Amino acid sequence: MNKHEIVIQDFGPIKEAKVDLNKNFQIFIGAQASGKSTICKVVYFCQKIRDYTLEFLMDSEQFTTNHRNEYFNNYMKYLTKQFMGCFGKTKHMQKFEIVYYFQKKRISIFLNNDGYVRFSLDYELKNEILQLIDEAADMFLSKLNREVSSIMDNITALGVMKHHLSERLISVFENNVEIIYVPAGRSLLATMSEQLQDVSVDEMDLTMQEFIKLIRTIRNKFGTKIPEMVQDYTKTVKGQINNAALDQAYVLIKKILKADYTSENEGEKIYFDEYHWVKLMYGSSGQQEALWILMLAFSIILEKKKAFLVIEEPEAHLFPVAQKDIVSLISLMVNVTDSKVVITTHSPYILTSTNILLYSEKVESRHAKNAKIVIPRSIRVSYDCFAAYKVGMFEKSMESLLDEESHMIQTDYIDEVSSITNLELDELINMEIDE
Repeated sequence: MNKHEIVIQDFGPIKEAKVDLNKNFQIFIGAQASGKSTICKVVYFCQKIRDYTLEFLMDSEQFTTNHRNEYFNNYMKYLTKQFMGCFGKTKHMQKFEIVYYFQKKRISIFLNNDGYVRFSLDYELKNEILQLIDEAADMFLSKLNREVSSIMDNITALGVMKHHLSERLISVFENNVEIIYVPAGRSLLATMSEQLQDVSVDEMDLTMQEFIKLIRTIRNKFGTKIPEMVQDYTKTVKGQINNAALDQAYVLIKKILKADYTSENEGEKIYFDEYHWVKLMYGSSGQQEALWILMLAFSIILEKKKAFLVIEEPEAHLFPVAQKDIVSLISLMVNVTDSKVVITTHSPYILTSTNILLYSEKVESRHAKNAKIVIPRSIRVSYDCFAAYKVGMFEKSMESLLDEESHMIQTDYIDEVSSITNLELDELINMEIDE
C-alpha cells in the first residue's frame, strides 16, 4: 500500500504526530488544549488542498488580470491565504513542518525565516499543477476572446470546465471523497437557524465558514421528514438505495434526536409527533449539537457518497445512551459507504461504545451465520481499519491506545478518571472512619 499519511512536527501544541489516512475510523482523546483539534484541522486542511486548487483554477480573474509568469506564485499565495484562514497568522509561531504524503507525491508546509508559511510541492505534483493552471488559463482566455451567445451558454461552459478540472484534480491528488469538517459549538448555529442565511462568515475561521456553507446547502434536502424524503429521492434519482442501512440509520436518528427534523418555509423544526413540534432554535442543546452529524450521516448513506469526515466532540450534550447510538450511526455510515471518519472526544462513553463494536467484530465474525446476533454486522468496527490515540501537549504528542491482544482500546485509560475519583472517595471514607 502506498503511503497516505500526514506528519506534523512542532506545530502549535503538537511536538510530533503521524496520522495514517488509510484508516477508516480514528479517535483522538485528550485533555483540553492538548492538540486534538490542531491535528484534525491539519488533516482536514491538507486534504482540502485539492478543493482549494479547484477554487483557484475556477477564478477567472487569476488569469485575465495577471501575467502567465505570475500564475503559479499566485497559486502558492492562495494556498497561504487558506492556511491562515484555518490557523491564523503565523509570524508568532515557532518553526514547524507539516508533510502530506499521498501515494508517491508530497506537499510540505513550513515557516520561512521571516515567519511566513510556505508550500513546497514535489517535482511531479508541481508539474501536474502547472499543466492544470495552463489549461484553466487557456479556457478562460479563449472564452474572453470569443462572443458568448447567451448567459446560459456561459453557465454551461463553466459547468463543463469545472467538472473537467475536478476530475483531473481527483486524479492528481488520488482522492475522490468529499472532505467535511464538523466543528464543536454547533448548537450556536442551531440557535441562529432563523438568521443563518444572512450570517456573515468572513470573521470566522475557515472550518466554521465551510461548515456553515455546507449546512446552507444540505438543509434544503430535508424539506420533509426522512421517510417522505427517501420516497421523493427514489422517484427523482436513478439507481438503487440501501434500504436496510437507511432504515437502521433512521432508527438510530430517532433514538438520538427523539424527534424528526424538517427544514420548511417557516423555518427549521423538530417534530415530536404529527401535531407537536418546536423550532430548532428552541430545541434541546443535545438536539442542536447532534443534528447536523445525524443529517450528514443520513445524507451520505442515502446518496451513497464516499466522504472523509472530521467530527469534533460528537458526544456534546448527549446522554450516555445517545452517545452509544451516535457511535453506531457513524460506524454504519463508514461501513456502508466506505467513508472515513476522524473523531475528537473527551468522553469515556464514546471509547466504551467503540470497544463494544470492536469486540463484536472480533467475536461474532467467528461464529456461524445462524448464531444469535448481538451487534449487527453493519455497525461493527474492524480492528485493522481502526486507530485510537491519546493526545498529549508538548510531550510525545500521540500515543496509541490499542491493545494488540484484545483488539480493543486499552481499558486502563478508559478507567483512568474513575480510578482517580475512587481513590479520592476512599480517602474521604477513611477520613470519616477515623473521626
